[in-house]
Amino acid sequence: MSADDLSDEQVISRFRNIADISESYSDRKDEYKSEILDREEQREEGTIRERIKKGIDRDKKHDTLLKQTISGFLPGGPIESQTNWKFLGAEPLSEKNIPNADALFGNPERNLALLVECKTSADRPSKALQQVYDAAEGIRDHQEYLSEKIGMEIDGLECAICIPSVEDRRLIEQIEEHEENDRDRERVFVWRIHYYDGETLDLYTDISTRESGEATHDSELAQILNASVDLTYRRQVTPAFFPSSHPKVIMEEAFSSILEERVLNDGPLRYFKESELLSELTTQTNLPHYDSNTIGNRMYETLIERFAEFDIIEEVSESETELEGEEDESLFKYRVRGKSIDTILNNLHNRYIEKAVEHQADIEAMRQVIDEFDDEQSSLGDF
Repeated sequence: MSADDLSDEQVISRFRNIADISESYSDRKDEYKSEILDREEQREEGTIRERIKKGIDRDKKHDTLLKQTISGFLPGGPIESQTNWKFLGAEPLSEKNIPNADALFGNPERNLALLVECKTSADRPSKALQQVYDAAEGIRDHQEYLSEKIGMEIDGLECAICIPSVEDRRLIEQIEEHEENDRDRERVFVWRIHYYDGETLDLYTDISTRESGEATHDSELAQILNASVDLTYRRQVTPAFFPSSHPKVIMEEAFSSILEERVLNDGPLRYFKESELLSELTTQTNLPHYDSNTIGNRMYETLIERFAEFDIIEEVSESETELEGEEDESLFKYRVRGKSIDTILNNLHNRYIEKAVEHQADIEAMRQVIDEFDDEQSSLGDF
């Protein structure tokens, strides 16, 4: 197995074990990292920085698609106002670290639930279907637990994938192939968002492997989605982020809110309290999960560790700032300059990208050392 087959976390763990054998491996890693960063400065295309920015943009597009989908089911949304269906939460069962879909909707009057996975493209349609199958299985396996959490019995479960209409063909063909070959563990509906004149959501019903009665939802959703729904995403208050949103997106959303509050109250701009960040991460207005407290606290620990590692923040004592924290409460300072919200946020953005590039270069250098170490061990074994 090559180091390229390992996740970043596996690479770090494996490298630490190798570095414990001899300090020379750490020196070799540092040498490779310097070479990688030197090449980074000389390249114009295919850089680590470019890959990181594309990854962030991809995650942002996914979050936007999810917000658009959710908007129809929020209070006052076009679907919520015309049916008994409502949004129950994002990434259900993520607190249990099991496969989950992007969103869960429900009809309390009929005890029907609907899980939806959002995809900005159909590059890997079979994987998308597998994700839905696994998420549905997770809900069925934890049905009693989830029912208690969302305050609704689940007697029936439906599944859908929401995708931009220009990307739907490959997904539809994959669904038909699964159904023709009895590989469909769930019946998956296709929701499409159109961007021709505003934003509309509809249900695709012309799947060749299905009879007419199998082509639509078994509820009033069928009628409203068959007719197409005008989404009011841009006129509604939608969630700020989701449990699996990119850390940089969460950072900017949370810190922006804290900074705006600081300006309103004429407080010290470059400092914040543990409780302030926790409040941003655990409120269901920002994080639409039925157990936002558990998820938000988990996110807080991960983000604080990441931000400290990236030299974005540092912990300070109460004497270093005008802020007053509760007993044993942590206080922090942004490790960037700025006298305005926009300047601080822009500098945080730049610092995050800079440190993310260095971090990824470190990972790539570790991969090189791991492969070389394995080759050396293999040569010794042959000898």
